[in-house]
Amino acid sequence: MPLFMHNYIDNIVDVGTDDNCGYRAVAGLLERGEENHTLIRQTLISELTSHRDIYDRFYKNQENFDKCHDSLVPSLTAHAPISEWMSFPEMGHLIASAYDRVCDDLMRFGFSKTFFPLHSRPPLDASDRIICIRYLRSRHLVQVLLKPGCPILATSCQWTHRTKEADAWPDPFFERMTEFEQMMKQEREENRERSKNLPILDLSADGSFRAF
Repeated sequence: MPLFMHNYIDNIVDVGTDDNCGYRAVAGLLERGEENHTLIRQTLISELTSHRDIYDRFYKNQENFDKCHDSLVPSLTAHAPISEWMSFPEMGHLIASAYDRVCDDLMRFGFSKTFFPLHSRPPLDASDRIICIRYLRSRHLVQVLLKPGCPILATSCQWTHRTKEADAWPDPFFERMTEFEQMMKQEREENRERSKNLPILDLSADGSFRAF
């Protein structure tokens, strides 16, 4: 997660660690109670199958569609297997579309994106309809409560599969996405400058490190 985004976070809320953490986080952010994570899975299955014409294009082939569907089926064991963990970008538009929310995922290594609903008209004021999930190094997902008006990430490239009804969803967020890109660019430049001042390490023959 970019360092500058720490200034725009009100709180980070942890959830249970039974490998349903992503669905627990969504349930909590929607104020459904994280213990209702199974209902989140069921709602996403309904979204996937009810709008199959969109998601067939989205996932490109039957194998990918089935993989997404099967990953949503609630586990019969105490801990969900890896194949049933929440993953992005696969789940981003599903969550956004099922609940008419803008879904941000603060992942690592620059993969973070904003996901808009694919087939619904936005409300008159969508500016506060944002839910945000953060991916930790432990492969654990948590709830992130963002401050009002904060910068948000660029739109996922997969949003091209939207219907015309959804075209206006990003309109209230353009300035906030532009602000994010500008701040991200500045942070990258600062990191490059900082790296220039780091000492170069020499691995000597005796196995020790030397700065020079």
